Amino acid sequence: MILLTGMFFLCSIIYACIGTTIYRNDYKNRLNKLFFVCCINLSIWAFVFALINHVTDVETAILLRTYSAFFWGSFYSMMLHFFIVLCNKDKYLKNAMYYILIYIPSLITIYINVYVKPITTAEIVPIKLGWAFINTDGGFIYNQFHSIYCITYIILSVGLLWNWSKNTKIKREKYQARIIIFSLVLVTLFGSITDIILPSLGIALLPSIAIILMLIPVSGIWYSIKRYKLMSLNPQNVLLGVLKTMADGVLVVNRNNIIVDTNEGASNLLGYRENELLNSDIEIIFGDIKQMLLDDDYSSFELKLIRKDGTPIPVLFSLSTLKDEWGDKLGSVCIFQDISKIKNYQKKLKGAYDHLEKRVHERTIELRNANVELEREVVKRIKMEREIRKLALNDHLTGLPNRTFFNERLKKAILEAQENSFSLSVLFLDLDLFKMVNDTFGHTWGDELLKIVSSRLQLILRDVDIVARVGGDEFIILLSGPVDENYTKEVAEQVLEAIKQAFKFNNNEIYITASIGIAMYPTDGKDADSLIKNADIAMYKSKELGKNKYQFCDYFMKNSVYEEMKLTNYLYQALDRDELILCYQPQVNTITGEIIGVEALIRWYHPQIGFISPKHFIPIAEKTGLIVAVGEWVLRTACRQKKEWLDKGILDVPIAVNLSVNQFVNNSIVIQIENILNETGINPSHLDIEVTERIFMKDSEYVIRTLEQLKCLGVTISIDDFGTEYSSLNYLKTLPLDKIKIAMEFVRGIGNNEKDEAIIKAMIILGKSLGLEVIAEGVETKEQLEFLEDNLCDGIQGYYFYRPMLGDDLEKIMSVNDSEMIVS
Repeated sequence: MILLTGMFFLCSIIYACIGTTIYRNDYKNRLNKLFFVCCINLSIWAFVFALINHVTDVETAILLRTYSAFFWGSFYSMMLHFFIVLCNKDKYLKNAMYYILIYIPSLITIYINVYVKPITTAEIVPIKLGWAFINTDGGFIYNQFHSIYCITYIILSVGLLWNWSKNTKIKREKYQARIIIFSLVLVTLFGSITDIILPSLGIALLPSIAIILMLIPVSGIWYSIKRYKLMSLNPQNVLLGVLKTMADGVLVVNRNNIIVDTNEGASNLLGYRENELLNSDIEIIFGDIKQMLLDDDYSSFELKLIRKDGTPIPVLFSLSTLKDEWGDKLGSVCIFQDISKIKNYQKKLKGAYDHLEKRVHERTIELRNANVELEREVVKRIKMEREIRKLALNDHLTGLPNRTFFNERLKKAILEAQENSFSLSVLFLDLDLFKMVNDTFGHTWGDELLKIVSSRLQLILRDVDIVARVGGDEFIILLSGPVDENYTKEVAEQVLEAIKQAFKFNNNEIYITASIGIAMYPTDGKDADSLIKNADIAMYKSKELGKNKYQFCDYFMKNSVYEEMKLTNYLYQALDRDELILCYQPQVNTITGEIIGVEALIRWYHPQIGFISPKHFIPIAEKTGLIVAVGEWVLRTACRQKKEWLDKGILDVPIAVNLSVNQFVNNSIVIQIENILNETGINPSHLDIEVTERIFMKDSEYVIRTLEQLKCLGVTISIDDFGTEYSSLNYLKTLPLDKIKIAMEFVRGIGNNEKDEAIIKAMIILGKSLGLEVIAEGVETKEQLEFLEDNLCDGIQGYYFYRPMLGDDLEKIMSVNDSEMIVS
């Protein structure tokens, strides 16, 4: 019993080792994957049989025998699947029906032996070697189905291999097929004798040793892999063969410049036998330039090597340095290609090129003279046109019409469009970052740039169109009708392309872009003022979308401007009318679920409109400067609420308050926070100041100084929405930070986006390595929570635990939690 148990266990190890070795040899190869699955199946099968043979009670042996059916029942289908792919018949597997046909017998076998006719105590007999299994009378299908299935699939496998051996023209594949056929026939013969014939004749009662016999075909396949490179050559074998057989010369040199390996190509090119090159100094082919070449890496470098007979040979030479894991040099690999024929061809081509160059030069002189005459005519005509145009223009700098002239022309164009029922376009153009040009290079260069812009715009437009300068860096273009949206787009794109070309001044180049807003008559206005105003609105919208863009005006844009103006007026009144409120969202410990912090979130309830989302009014507050007053109100209100909770003996955790960029750049922000802390009487450690990465786009020295001053007050400092904006690892190590908060954009990718998950893992590891607390925002599902728990995120904030709520509601929740703790 011990002997057979050991054999089963040894087989299990052998199968696992063989399968793993083949899989690691080329894990991307489909055939290697299938062979690995087959070997793992056999390994588990053998391991379960070792357990069966080891146990002494019949119930356990029966249970293990039943479980083993999943492995010996499915193996032969896996085996046939493997041989189908091996014999290049996998084109049939493109149809799902063939998979069903291959695996249905294995499913039937498992179903019969596990559910229909599981083994009973009458069918298991203890013998010296372990346990033997006998079939009682359960019907032909139940008793013989597995044997028919095994033999049939082995015959099919042998047939596939025989057909492969017969049809392939590659000797290596013929040998492989014959070895595997022989091993399959051998295991079938022995298996039939031990498992079928002898028990049927009553000659011997033996344990099932099919799993041991399967070592024969597995060994046959293993031998084919080692001897004949079965199951695809791996990259290492291919690379070695290529290097040895390639026509180019290859030399491997050690750190002492001694040749330690070569190939046939090197011997042929240099005229040496291989043994003459080995262990020789590289100097025999390099000469005096040896040291210069071996000191650095080269790629496609032309030089002359010295052949054995002393003649030079031109080659295209590449050299790569081999280094060990510590970066020390091990040697070099030299690869060179004979370019003698190429040099000869180059010599012939040079002669032909010199002759052609002479002809081209003569013709160029003729064309240059003609071009000079043509340029004179063009310049003369342009000068005349400019003189005529200049008489009617009013802008003293650019010579373009001013706003008054443009309005008159636009009114006439509108009347013409009304009479003839066609459209026209107004393009409002503003130069991006023009102020920076003036501040950097001076107004003289700025004026010259405006003149060049004017010239470029005029070159694009038709004679019937007009461009006017209406401000410091603003221009208006009228495309007279009839024009449609497509033509207007083409003109806008031409304008953007022209402006972004380099402006050259005194050997300096300046690059700028423009933003364009477009209004169409009559869609966007039926009078001059409306068209210009709506084109201006569209221009500002294009700036919001990014520089160097154009944007058509539409209903939503005009309406949004009106709504923004209305909200701006309401927001000025909101503070005085106490319409702003604070909600609080708890932050919980990932492991214990305990509340470890609270974030204050602003909300606005307008008596007529109702609740207004922060994403709508916060940008308006930042644009108008109201964010400073709103931010101070949030800080003071949050600290008062914190003090009230502390007095009631609840929520002894930090309260987080967001600081906007405009608040942060306020020079008095530190004093303001200090005054509020003193006024409300809370400990600075109970205040958590959250800032976004946008602050680091400001003056870095001011940012660092301000954060250090806040840290000196004793408050906690967190980076909100970490990784979504200006991400720099440098500030993490230099700034006095306590926490980083992972943005919900990444959290939402958990379970859906592997890149988001990888980024979150990296953030957590980074934060913990720097001693920072890591909190994830926007957690809404159990899957997200479990992922963050598994990766040791410190804190969670999101709807999964708590939604933002009023202070009174949070107090009620805390009261309920406290009551439950007292009861428990």
